[in-house]
Amino acid sequence: MPHLVVVSAAESSQRRLLSEAVSDCRSRGYEVREGQVWSSWSELLSDSMSTGLFSSKIARIVEDPASLGAFPQPYVGSLDGPDSDVRLILVYGGNHKKFLGKEVMASSTLMEGETVPFWPSKRISWLMGKASSCGIDLSYDGASTMVEWIEDGEELLSVLNTLGRIADGAPVDLPMVKDMVLNQQGRAMLTLLDGFCSRRAGMCIQSLRELGDTGELIPVLSALHKRIRFSFFLRKYGKDNGVEKAMGMTPYQARQAWEGAGLYELSELCDLMAGVICLSMAERSGAGEGWIGLERLLLPRL
Repeated sequence: MPHLVVVSAAESSQRRLLSEAVSDCRSRGYEVREGQVWSSWSELLSDSMSTGLFSSKIARIVEDPASLGAFPQPYVGSLDGPDSDVRLILVYGGNHKKFLGKEVMASSTLMEGETVPFWPSKRISWLMGKASSCGIDLSYDGASTMVEWIEDGEELLSVLNTLGRIADGAPVDLPMVKDMVLNQQGRAMLTLLDGFCSRRAGMCIQSLRELGDTGELIPVLSALHKRIRFSFFLRKYGKDNGVEKAMGMTPYQARQAWEGAGLYELSELCDLMAGVICLSMAERSGAGEGWIGLERLLLPRL
């Protein structure tokens, strides 16, 4: 009987884990086969009783084992351990427990997707823990910026590994993250947001010029509205009302938003929020002024 290798993850992690499972099988001398379809567990297990003509060790990829239903109880006791000459790589979308009971999993190899924390503060700690376990010296500000700009957990880990290789033992700090993670548009947008929060017209003019050449206006309006909104609520409700956590701010966002809250009057932030919303609606309807409209709104208030 075969040994079960269970790959269970959402799509973003699933392909990576499947690739790792296949690589492990090949390194152990298994001939990996894919593209076959089975109508039942009994048919699949029957096919697995024999090996190939040219290889005594076979690993079969089963792309949709959920369609076969729950694993049959009569076969549970016959499953082999990792040394079996036959492996079945079962690919689930994170829901393997619905089909494979505890007895099945006790004799199987599980490759499960990472659970990435939802809240930014928790995600930063999770990312820094991953960096530490990989021997990467990731700074807090660097991790905070990565979490702010990269939503997908799998992509975060991929970028972290790339930065670690580039750093080669040196610290992965905020300047490196800005240089390597953000493209020209991303760096210009970050400069605009920081320039708004610090009320520095020069930074905003420079970034608006760069964004006008390389970027799209609507994503910039969305990011600017978010930062203005953060400053507005911090200015209105203060520090002891849990605003930062309720709005899911990263520490970097919170620091910048607090700076903006201290430099703008509440009425100014309210007017800016309303103005950005109007600009965004106009752009989406095709009646907007483009980048000139944003300059007219923002620059006189700096």
